[in-house]
Amino acid sequence: MSGVCILLIAAAVAFGLAKLLRLPSIPLLMLVGAVLHELANIWEVEVPEDLLGEMMEIGLAMLVFTAGVDLSPRRMLGRTRAIITVATVQFCILGLAGGITAWALGYDLTTALYLGCALSASSTLVVVRHLQRRRQMFEPFGRLVLGVLLVQDLCIILIMVALLKAPNGALESFFAVTRAIGLGCVAIGIHRWFVPWITRRLKLDDEELMLGALGILFIFSGFAYLLKLPFLVGAFFAGFSISAFPMNGLVRGMLGSLSSFFLALFFIAVGASLTLPQGDMLWHSLIFIVVLIIVTVGLVSTISEIVGYSTRASIESGLLLSQTSEFSLLLALSGMASGQISSDLFSMIAIITVSTMTLTPLISREKIAWGLMKLHPRYRRGEVDCENLHGHAVLLGYGRAGRQTLQAFKEHGIPTIVIDDDAAVIRALIENGIHCIQGEGSNKRLLARANCREAKVVICSMRRTRDSKTALDYLRKYPTKVFIRTFEPAETEFVSASGGIPIETAQASAHTMIEWLDVNLRK
Repeated sequence: MSGVCILLIAAAVAFGLAKLLRLPSIPLLMLVGAVLHELANIWEVEVPEDLLGEMMEIGLAMLVFTAGVDLSPRRMLGRTRAIITVATVQFCILGLAGGITAWALGYDLTTALYLGCALSASSTLVVVRHLQRRRQMFEPFGRLVLGVLLVQDLCIILIMVALLKAPNGALESFFAVTRAIGLGCVAIGIHRWFVPWITRRLKLDDEELMLGALGILFIFSGFAYLLKLPFLVGAFFAGFSISAFPMNGLVRGMLGSLSSFFLALFFIAVGASLTLPQGDMLWHSLIFIVVLIIVTVGLVSTISEIVGYSTRASIESGLLLSQTSEFSLLLALSGMASGQISSDLFSMIAIITVSTMTLTPLISREKIAWGLMKLHPRYRRGEVDCENLHGHAVLLGYGRAGRQTLQAFKEHGIPTIVIDDDAAVIRALIENGIHCIQGEGSNKRLLARANCREAKVVICSMRRTRDSKTALDYLRKYPTKVFIRTFEPAETEFVSASGGIPIETAQASAHTMIEWLDVNLRK
């Protein structure tokens, strides 16, 4: 009991430092755990290895369970082919790159397999929190990323089961994977039929929902034990089984504080169990981190654009997926427990995982995505010059409403030019015979090239309202009407004061909804 109290005090110190210094909590939790371990050695206090192992297993089970809750397959509807393509290519190529890198650095085949698998999947924990914080869970690229995470988690679970049973022969690995697939089919059945029936028939309060969710966790863990599978496999399928809407939303809210509690215990225990890599292993960790980030961003960006996503969405997806997963720690922990990998290798995988988890919020910033977009090859074929065009319309940023806007101008016989910095969008527009120019709408040279001063109207639907100020300043002394999409009252005031005509998104959406209700209620 005293050991648990020490871990809780250490977790409180780490969270306090994270809040005070405004730093990510995960690396500080591990750092405090490592310091705790060193102090125990200095003071000759024995830290029970069994306690640390139990804390890691329980904490990881809760993390895996929570990850399963966030991965509803319904988010894949309409995007299944694209998601499976991106997930499969990333998982295979990144795993191969990790394995080849490990082999080139002199590791044996088993170690290279573990390192390749550890690098191949991305973190559900980190990505979901990032999407929730930025309110992008239902964005097209957000759905793509969540679908990719689901496919990858399923793949790494099956690979982990196969690796753990490999010493017993290929036949035993095959039967173990078959049993895991069977347990997954049970989870799909509960997800599809039982959970919706429960939510329709029973009105459960918060306590009953919490007990029910934990009961499903224990039941699936028991099934995993009976099937001779790692109990963490059961934890993931338990979370997946209750990921159907609205159950997932209700359970997620109640599991938030509980998962944070076990998250703290888990990373404190991992930090206390680490043997810090020395010399070559530390250098190798840095090499794997660089390989992971470069390959993931480049690969996911390319494949996502090929399957139909915009350049920006593709780059953001690559940046969000450029970390290793909590399942990497699960794989390493299982491999160390079975004696297939050493504690030093477990420490290296843990450092790679925590480092990339910490880097993800930093490299997935909007500024990084914009910078990478500028490195994308331009698509010049089919771009037009508009020197002799008059009385036309210019659309700065295609956006979500671009198609309807172009159709409206076409119906009124007004020629339109689109300026957008997304190469994939430009390529699609040119293929559809629409005049366009690739670049930023805040570039005066491109505004001159589109002959905006002779245009009848300029519509700015760029992501950042402040970027529209260039167009306002450029057209201030000319009769061209400049309409600018705004999201906040402060933006509306800014546009009005600068001489533009604001289009308030919230009011426009409400007006559209009222018109729809008025038409349909009369039927």
